[in-house]
Amino acid sequence: MNAYARTRKTLAAATLLLAAAPARAAFEDLGFGARGPGMGDAFTAVADDISSAYYNPAGLSNVERPKAMASHAIFYSGLSDGSNLGLSAAAFAAPLSNGRGGTLSGLYQQFSLSGVYYEKTAQVGWGYRFEPRSRYEKFSVGGSLKYLTHGFMRLDETYNSVENNLMQNGNTDPVLAGANSRAALDADLGALYRFTKRWTFGLAILNAMQANVAFSSGDKDKVPMKTRLGASYKALWLVLSGEARLQKGPDGKSDKQFIFAAEKTFPSLDKGDVGVRASLGAGDREFKQATAGLSYKIQKIQLDYGFSLPIGTVKETAGNHKVALTYHFGSATKTEIAEAELLEQYKRLQDAKDYKSPRETASLNDPRLADIKELIKVENFYAANKLLLERANELLPDATVVGLTKRLSTVAAFWPSLAVEGRQKNRWEQLLSGGVRDFLNGSDLRAMKQLAYAQSLNQQDSALSGFLDRVGEITRVTPDRVPADFSRGWAEFKLTESDDLYTKKRYSEALRKLDEMLELEPTELLGLKKSGSCNYMLGSYARAAYDWERASKLESDPLEKAKLGKMIDEARLKQGKASTWQPPVNGAAIPGVEEKEETKAEKDAREIEKLYQQGADYYAKGEYGKAADSFRKILTLDPQNSQAKKALERIIRLSR
Repeated sequence: MNAYARTRKTLAAATLLLAAAPARAAFEDLGFGARGPGMGDAFTAVADDISSAYYNPAGLSNVERPKAMASHAIFYSGLSDGSNLGLSAAAFAAPLSNGRGGTLSGLYQQFSLSGVYYEKTAQVGWGYRFEPRSRYEKFSVGGSLKYLTHGFMRLDETYNSVENNLMQNGNTDPVLAGANSRAALDADLGALYRFTKRWTFGLAILNAMQANVAFSSGDKDKVPMKTRLGASYKALWLVLSGEARLQKGPDGKSDKQFIFAAEKTFPSLDKGDVGVRASLGAGDREFKQATAGLSYKIQKIQLDYGFSLPIGTVKETAGNHKVALTYHFGSATKTEIAEAELLEQYKRLQDAKDYKSPRETASLNDPRLADIKELIKVENFYAANKLLLERANELLPDATVVGLTKRLSTVAAFWPSLAVEGRQKNRWEQLLSGGVRDFLNGSDLRAMKQLAYAQSLNQQDSALSGFLDRVGEITRVTPDRVPADFSRGWAEFKLTESDDLYTKKRYSEALRKLDEMLELEPTELLGLKKSGSCNYMLGSYARAAYDWERASKLESDPLEKAKLGKMIDEARLKQGKASTWQPPVNGAAIPGVEEKEETKAEKDAREIEKLYQQGADYYAKGEYGKAADSFRKILTLDPQNSQAKKALERIIRLSR
């Protein structure tokens, strides 16, 4: 027998295998297009493009403009018998009355085995999303009607088999002697439920009618009904999907499969969008599969590629390869426009000379956020976050709103509400409320101080600890965690840090620690006394006197009060004369109080203190260039300032 004859015999055997039930049911799930297969066909809950016509017709309601797609797939390439298994497909989908009447689709695909066996599917589908603000606004439903046809070509080996069977047994094989094609009707049903803006659940029942596609009239070869249940999480340019599948196997038992998939898009304004995707799957009958995929979209054209490899089953194969080309008709959708505007705004921000960190968040004083601001005022963060997400399409082009959305969703996840009925908040609750307020307003440093203070007073609360870490990740400000042995929490910790620096004669740093503490505890008696001492040592006698005066008003011990009075007099004497000078409050001078002109040394000391504080703040924000400028200015005033030198050297090392 020559090679040609052997090949034909192999194909004939394959034909009989595919055609004869119940060894294998026809119309196996081969996937559609290339995006879905790249995600392991875990598309039931994703269902947001033209592929929904195949995977879940309810997802057709997400198609916002007409689309057409053509695809081709090669299965088990490289088989040793030379078999060629291919799948060609085409589809079209168009919204009716701008989507108000749902979306209609048409689909055709043909599977063939080297020209000797084929399966054809033609179907019409429809998906509908219920109107907003209706009772079922979170639901989409859909269905499709399918016309299934399959058949095989009778080769010489087929006729020889019929003749031999007749001579030996006196009868003929009903499949081989009967019709070599069969057609039947079937249907798919689907539903989607949008649990939140990001989470969607999907259900699809494929081949709901279980069409009988047996070639002989007396036999039954039903296409098995397949149930798909999935969940998807969609963020901006990210999709995560999980799916469970259930269908009847050849032996009548239920087969179960589980797939997990992910897709990430890397957008560009002028170079097109690149997408990557992958999945892993496992199930009964040793089902194991890994898939991967790529996509490239520019303007109205999208090219997708999908690859899958069965693990431990079919051997000596280079896997399955699928390619699809999609054309998007009409103008860009609202979502596409919003995404493009968001990218454009990011680009403008990055190109601008005064570009600020992407941590920037929208101001709650924005008139568009007035009702959201009111919900935040009463600390109903869950309702505020829900309302903001509902406004996302309106506000998305504003990059700062993205930052606010991230912050508010974080707060709502940990603290849906901080409102307390019938009692006064304790200290840690007050600090938590203040920290959340500052976090949402973009006052990151103060927010982190308050949250760290709150956590130090309630260290057993794991939610508070987790929230502190999450806020630190978003703001990129490291939480100033307090060891558990400080009974008074953050305030005591700052006093201890200040004492350690003071004994080392690092008065500016000691004062900075005290300022951090006094910002939140302005009536801390010991802190005011120590602040006055640091200022005195730095030559800021006026401020030293002011701090000690404030401490004197709070002091109840007569002896300590008298001691403070002497210290105040000494500080004023150092100024040159007695004075009731007080520092500006909120940037404004105090009426009726005269400020004495300071000496150059006093001015320099105050300026150095201010610059050091600025440099430390910039350093904490990660703005190393601005921090370095502040420390260089210190060295112009005091070239021997060792702390500024060390800080500058540290920044230079980090910048290399």
